[in-house]
Amino acid sequence: MNKIKRFVSLILLCLIILSGIIDVQLSFASEKEVFAHPRPSVNGKLHVSGTQLVDQSGAPVILRGVSTHGLTWFKGFINDSMFKQLSTEWDCDLIRLAMYSEVYCEMPDKSLSLLLNGIDYAIANDMYVIVDWHILNDGDPNIHIDKAAPFFELVSSKYPDCPNIIYEICNEPNGDTMWSDIYTYADQIIPVIRKNSPDSVILVGTPEYSRDLISAVRKQLPYENLMYVLHFYAGSHKRDLQDEISEAHDRGLPIFVSECGISESSGDGELDFESAAVWFDLLQDKGISYVIWSLSNKAESSALFSPSYEPDVPFTDSDLSDTGSWIKSLIQGQSPDSIPVIRTENKTFLPHWLSLSLTPRDILVLNSWPVRALHVFLFLTIFTALYALYRKNSYKKYPTYESVSVAPGEKPEGLFGSIHSVIKFVILFVSLFFILMYIYWRATYSLPLKYGILPVAANLILLFIEILGLIESLVLYLHIMYSKPHPLPEIKDNEFPEVDIFIATYNEPTDLLERTINGCKHLKYPDTSKVHIWVCDDNRRPEMRALAEKMEVGYFDRPDNKGAKAGNLNHALVLTHSPYIATIDADMIVKSDFLLKTIPYFVDLEKKNALRPENERAPLGLLQTPQCFYEPDIFQFALYSENNAPNEQDFFYRTIEVAKTSSNSVIYGGSNTVLSRKALETIGGFYTKTITEDFATGLLIESNGFVSLALHEPLASGKTPDTFKEHIKQRIRWGRGVISTARQLHIFRRKGLSFDQKMSYWGSVVYWYSPIKSLIYILAPLLFAVLALPVFICSWADLIIFWLPMFIMQEICLRVFSRNAVSLKWSGIYETSIMPYMLVPIVKEFFGITTKKFAVTDKSKKIIRRKFDLKTVWPFLVLIALSIIGILRSLIYIGGMRSIGLLILMFWLIRNMYFLILSLFLADGRNGDNDSVRVVDAEMITMRSLREDATICEGITTELTEHSIRLFLDEIPDIPIGTPVNIVVNNLDTQADINGVVTGIRNSKRGASCVYSVEILDYKDSRNEYLQILYDRVPTLPQSLQKDHGIIFHLLKNIAQRILNQA
Repeated sequence: MNKIKRFVSLILLCLIILSGIIDVQLSFASEKEVFAHPRPSVNGKLHVSGTQLVDQSGAPVILRGVSTHGLTWFKGFINDSMFKQLSTEWDCDLIRLAMYSEVYCEMPDKSLSLLLNGIDYAIANDMYVIVDWHILNDGDPNIHIDKAAPFFELVSSKYPDCPNIIYEICNEPNGDTMWSDIYTYADQIIPVIRKNSPDSVILVGTPEYSRDLISAVRKQLPYENLMYVLHFYAGSHKRDLQDEISEAHDRGLPIFVSECGISESSGDGELDFESAAVWFDLLQDKGISYVIWSLSNKAESSALFSPSYEPDVPFTDSDLSDTGSWIKSLIQGQSPDSIPVIRTENKTFLPHWLSLSLTPRDILVLNSWPVRALHVFLFLTIFTALYALYRKNSYKKYPTYESVSVAPGEKPEGLFGSIHSVIKFVILFVSLFFILMYIYWRATYSLPLKYGILPVAANLILLFIEILGLIESLVLYLHIMYSKPHPLPEIKDNEFPEVDIFIATYNEPTDLLERTINGCKHLKYPDTSKVHIWVCDDNRRPEMRALAEKMEVGYFDRPDNKGAKAGNLNHALVLTHSPYIATIDADMIVKSDFLLKTIPYFVDLEKKNALRPENERAPLGLLQTPQCFYEPDIFQFALYSENNAPNEQDFFYRTIEVAKTSSNSVIYGGSNTVLSRKALETIGGFYTKTITEDFATGLLIESNGFVSLALHEPLASGKTPDTFKEHIKQRIRWGRGVISTARQLHIFRRKGLSFDQKMSYWGSVVYWYSPIKSLIYILAPLLFAVLALPVFICSWADLIIFWLPMFIMQEICLRVFSRNAVSLKWSGIYETSIMPYMLVPIVKEFFGITTKKFAVTDKSKKIIRRKFDLKTVWPFLVLIALSIIGILRSLIYIGGMRSIGLLILMFWLIRNMYFLILSLFLADGRNGDNDSVRVVDAEMITMRSLREDATICEGITTELTEHSIRLFLDEIPDIPIGTPVNIVVNNLDTQADINGVVTGIRNSKRGASCVYSVEILDYKDSRNEYLQILYDRVPTLPQSLQKDHGIIFHLLKNIAQRILNQA
């Protein structure tokens, strides 16, 4: 019996213990599950009771939801399918719609449409929804209160007393905004909402990015159903903010976490799962609802989806980011401590040590490159085919010299007529491919959105300039691509027509005109009586009339200067009759074969036109030859580069102009040109209403049915401006004139111009805005290096796969298509040097503040002396100083793979500083003398001593100037220094017999030969012949870029030369 009693007692004891255990477990469970996870269809409208959010029956609830990013930026995530998946698969009961206040103020209709769609999708999927007036950069909610009040009035009236909607009236007040400012704002906005939704829960942001709850504790707003907002990010906010939320909660403040995350507070950076577990356990214990940031695929660690996910299709777990995977489990109700941490390994084709330096954004960019490259390749291929088709069809309505110079019945040469053409096409295609890839990257990945309006604005300005540069380059390269060689046609001697040569002059000295007239007098022509030379003197000078009479050429003057140079030429036009006119500037000396290599093109085309129906004829209206120079220009001379670089104008006249033939848009350069009298009479003569009459005249000729042609071969040479000041004056006149002319003649509305012609002339106009472009290119790296203002987001990976290939191909393309006449380095020097002086005139011209004053370039001889003018060079000094500061600041941060970006930044700073220093040297100048024309060429020469022995020797010239000759002799004659000599210089066409004196002898190292220096004392009767020998040639200065050992050597050479010359 006792055994039975003991057994029963044991059973009862076990039951009691078991029931106690069950009771404890049930009690723990009930404590954990005290907060319901509501749905509007079940729990109805929510209210605030004490510190707790409760449903319509008074049961406490916790909302667990996600927040969108900016609605307009990630609008693809606002769709019914997305919300349905979140609601059903994630058990997500809340969605927050982040309406950025500044974006709403700029585009209210678009923003409101997205918001209302989001509300409707949330209601349809049985979710609560927070309407978030998302202030951020505006800081103080009162800034846009005039927009906020109508906004909340509109939404609350459209959804009056809706149980689904919670209103968040100010996201993250920041800056100098105090709780008193928020209090004032809320006191005006809450009544607006209450008018339509008297019981809806309203969330009020707090100071310091909604992280200062204690201010609200001290003075709560006098309204019911309010909760106060706290935001945290587990990677940045730890114990201090957790203590604050606990203290505020304990002091009776109802709290709602309307934004939080497991990343750093920037929305990016490392994920801190351990800190996140502490945070969400705390919120669960306190019964505080929360919303996770962000429902997007942005390339940052807080985004719930990977960057490769496209929101227009249903998502799977594989589309989630590391954050998204963890948050999904959290919202589904899993304890934060038990959620497994999944870190996705970002796989790239790079070595492991290199991939460690990549951010998630970099990996996205690298992985998307092949797809984007394919898109760009296909676009370029289609564009190339369409453009080729367009050009083929446009010839019928808008002929070019290339289309009409082919005899009827002959087939014109195709685009790929030679291996050289194929190579050029491949280089151009590859270059455009990388340029477009770069522009794509700039437009999609480089915008510094998180840094505010100023960096974004600077980025977009720079992007706009880059796109303009792309279009300008594309127009040029396409013209070069389609340009073809034009061999000289053969015509009979009796077919050469009469020609009038107009030499326009205003204030040039007579000795300069003497050389020009002498060159014209030596022109070869089957019948020289058909060549009529006219000096058109617009200054009515007796000495100029006397010179014309002396040299037996015609002379025109007029009683006034109406119409300036154009009026001068029109006056001569009326008084002459030849069918063709050659216009020559006063300083330009033509080669003897100038007419033989230009006139046949006109005659040949006339003959071919005669075989065509009248409606298919297109006569040649103008033929432009290069403007070359027989002395170093300001860049060659002042920068000690007369042996390394061609003239600055060579690229324009020998590459760009020649290419413009393919679109019939050759620019009339004013000199070294042959024009058809018929073309001039058709347009009413030379255009007089602008300071660049040549540009306007050529445009009018081409728009009236005439074709144009530019030749690559130099057939005349002249003087360049001797000083940097004169160079700037000339460029200002050209720039203002071209912009003014384009406005007057309405390029894009002018009838008779094809789209190709309009784009070609547009490119010519846009070029003169390059000072603005240069300034922006210089300021962009300085903004970041000096002011820490990020103009664009850029990593080393971006630079290597987008910028570097583009930069290299631009250099290759420029050198190949310019025949090595220019490089990015020299182009940068040219444009930087004129930038400060051109800015104001060009901006004035842009706004229509024009000038009609004709600034004639001073071409008189002068002795040049260096002159440092602080007033002239201060812009360069300021920018150089800022560049040095930027370089020093960048050096501080160098270290590790991510410093490659800083190294590229330093590359641009150093490169720009090099341009600025060289521009400083240009303004400073270089000492020079009168004898700047030096011809380095070999001509046969005979030297005879004028002493009794009459020693005679023969040799060749090594250098000729107007006042001296150097000659090479195989043997050393018995003619010592100081000996008077007679020299006969021979070339194939001319002989000059002159007297001089030996001033120097330099023996060769072998002793068998020598170089004599002879000073000319008496030209006798051979002055004109000697000048013809001297100038009847292509200038012996470099015609293409020579090796100069890079920018460091060039810079040191200039510094050294200035130090030596100063001493």
